[in-house]
Amino acid sequence: MKKILLVTIILSLLAMNFMSCSDDSPTEPEPTLAEKLQEALDNGLEAYNGIGISAAVIMPDGEIWVGVSGVSHGTTAITSDMPFAAGSIAKNFTATTILQLAEEGELTLEDSLYEWLPAYPYVDSTITIRQLLNHTSGLYDFVDNPDFWNAIFEEPSKVWTPEEMILAFNRESVFPKGTDWNYSTLGYALLRMIIKKITGSEISTVNRNRFWIPLGLANTFTSMGEALPANTAHGWWDLDGDGTYDDFFPWPRTAFASGIAGEVFSTAEDLAKWSQALFHNLSVLSQQSLDQMLTFHSPCTGEEFICAGYGLGAVKYQPELFNGLEAYGHSGNAPGYAAACLYLPDYDVCFGFTDNTEEGDAVLTVADLLSIITSHLEETP
Repeated sequence: MKKILLVTIILSLLAMNFMSCSDDSPTEPEPTLAEKLQEALDNGLEAYNGIGISAAVIMPDGEIWVGVSGVSHGTTAITSDMPFAAGSIAKNFTATTILQLAEEGELTLEDSLYEWLPAYPYVDSTITIRQLLNHTSGLYDFVDNPDFWNAIFEEPSKVWTPEEMILAFNRESVFPKGTDWNYSTLGYALLRMIIKKITGSEISTVNRNRFWIPLGLANTFTSMGEALPANTAHGWWDLDGDGTYDDFFPWPRTAFASGIAGEVFSTAEDLAKWSQALFHNLSVLSQQSLDQMLTFHSPCTGEEFICAGYGLGAVKYQPELFNGLEAYGHSGNAPGYAAACLYLPDYDVCFGFTDNTEEGDAVLTVADLLSIITSHLEETP
């Protein structure tokens, strides 16, 4: 009996020793947040057939993560200081300028167009500035006009005035003002014309003096009026419809940029910094003005899948896009590029994303990146 007991004790001790040795065996360390984000970025580039992307996150404590993946062109890798065209994110800058001018007493959001601009065909001069800002003006979106793109490609170096664009490509309004919602690039061209009339400056000067310099957005530019740096990321577009992207960068952007009167190039990090300044730090607008910007009109007819509501130059996104997360800001496409600038109010997270393809499918990677970030914050004491 004693021998059996002794053998049992010995076997138990050996088992415990074996288990102890097993516990001491080397294990794979848990990936850091930065490693998880970079892996998701790389996977997204591959999964969505991207060419080059960049993302930036500003965490609630101010810590910044910036990641890049892919190339600009050839073997030239994307770097964090490479500007990409930000597309319709420029509307957010324009709307912010208008709200600042309202704070300064230069205009009111209820002013009608006739108080600032001459009459144009198919433009109801009683449309208000607020209706231009939130796309309830009913104005036609002239970038939907095939003649617009034909003109852009036929003479890519031509400088268009906004007035010329309106006269050449505008069409009848799609509904009477204030009765529905329709995204309109024309509306924002008119707003930039108002800004120029009030300030006496080109939009490039307005953007630089009001935003780029004060906020330290060192890698953000207005393509008309400011020289783009040599390291600007090349944009890619399927020009001949063969299913393969072509390098669009050698094409002059003059006709497009002058036509919309305010194309912006930026980096993912600068877009995240802009989100932080505008939505979190309140260093750009007063709380009252920001509240107006974030008063969202819904439904966004024709954009319901993406847009849960549209404010004054700001989008509230459908939560389903980002795994149930509330997010607002703005996104955009431009010839050869796509971008997003977001704020997550429930987590105080600021986010920027850039893509150098026209379709911008890699922007779907944003959902994975945000999921990783919010899971990390929920798990961190």
